[in-house]
Amino acid sequence: MTTLGEMLKGPCSRSLWDRLCPLLEALDEKAAAGVATGLRSWPPEQRPMPDRWWAEWLAGDVRPYHALAGTRRLGRLVDVESARVPAEPEADRDEYEEANDRVHTPSGYALTDGVAFPYGAIAVAAPSDLRRLVLGAVAEWHHNGGDVVGWSTVASGPLTTFLDGADYHDNPLDIQISPDGAIVAASVECRWHAWSSAGEPLWTLDPEEIWPDGSAGGGTDDGDDEEDDLVGIDVPVRFSFDAAGRRVAVGRLRGGPLAVLDARTGQVLAGSPGPDGARWEGEGPVALDAAGGLLAHARGSRLVVREVDGGAVLAEADTGLVTIHALAAAPDGTGYLAVGADGKDDPAVCVLTLSPAPPDGLVPPPTLTAGELIRPDRAPDGMVATDPMSVITARAVWTASGPLAYMSSDVGDVLFGDDGRVLRLSTGPSVAAFTPDGRALVTVGCAEQDEMDPIDVWFLNGPDGPDGQDPAP
Repeated sequence: MTTLGEMLKGPCSRSLWDRLCPLLEALDEKAAAGVATGLRSWPPEQRPMPDRWWAEWLAGDVRPYHALAGTRRLGRLVDVESARVPAEPEADRDEYEEANDRVHTPSGYALTDGVAFPYGAIAVAAPSDLRRLVLGAVAEWHHNGGDVVGWSTVASGPLTTFLDGADYHDNPLDIQISPDGAIVAASVECRWHAWSSAGEPLWTLDPEEIWPDGSAGGGTDDGDDEEDDLVGIDVPVRFSFDAAGRRVAVGRLRGGPLAVLDARTGQVLAGSPGPDGARWEGEGPVALDAAGGLLAHARGSRLVVREVDGGAVLAEADTGLVTIHALAAAPDGTGYLAVGADGKDDPAVCVLTLSPAPPDGLVPPPTLTAGELIRPDRAPDGMVATDPMSVITARAVWTASGPLAYMSSDVGDVLFGDDGRVLRLSTGPSVAAFTPDGRALVTVGCAEQDEMDPIDVWFLNGPDGPDGQDPAP
């Protein structure tokens, strides 16, 4: 009889994985960790999560063997348009085309009125439980903006509409879901929006109205402005929630403003110029620590860490990056990951460490120390980290095992850790989002007509984790 160990020594294949899965289900945590060592040479695509594992994961019944799966196909954008979850994610194109011709009835879901992704998705957000996604469509500039909708990964049914593209003309370049899954935030036409997870509007803020003196660094409709090629109407905005979802930081990538808001009411708690009139020199991206008391943001190539309450700058340091596209904070606020471009326009990250101030508050003050630039050990051929697509798609997360960075361009995407080790490399462009807990990455393919814009989840706590650690339970 062939043993599990002997099977792992053979060449990896989907058929072998299918034979392994029933055996893996009998493993306890210690045994699963041992098997993970043998699976580290297997590409994640060769280890799709079976339906029964996925059902357990969604139910919160996480088993040790779940961490051995590499990925899961959730569907395609046509499934979002059709407001359904495919019964068989690997179904062929004919089945999808037939579905789009059907009328929306209890027995089948057809293309929904008013929701479309004719040019693909420009942003996606995913809660930690992965039971739903929020997706933003690429705008149809001759017609309308990009729809922002919520799609269930669990059951077919009506979509949740957060923004109807017919009401504006812009791209929703960043969408974020709070760690508790209760709030969705996005920015279009220079305005910041927040909704409940059910799609009920919570608040909308126009920085130009809050800071009418121009400190908000408003966008421009000047057709000759170089930034128009990057973003259309709005400059990309980044959102960052604290761990409890009570506060959200907002930062525009170029020229501010910076603000920390009450996530449920939109009240401005601190920022530029802030309730007390103090100006915060800097710009997005932004990163709140878990407690919501420390805010990190960019100032050119430098990273600034300040107290939210009062706005005092604690420390700052130069990252060595030419531009900073995304930030992530360690949960305790002692570490930061800056993602951007180096001097050769290659993707790179800088890890910074914040040393605490003495308990008595006297000298020396906190110091921020920047490490050397880290580049992925390989990247898509021809990737330019300062190109518009790279700027828009860059994402960062600080997982339980360390930081991860993601960036995509017209020639492909790359996911890598703070040691430069590549966890995913694709030749096709995608938009992506890390779950707030850092356990998974959700990607939506762009302009891959043969694949019909696949939507996939990549599991990050198994053999392919940030530092090759043994899988977590």
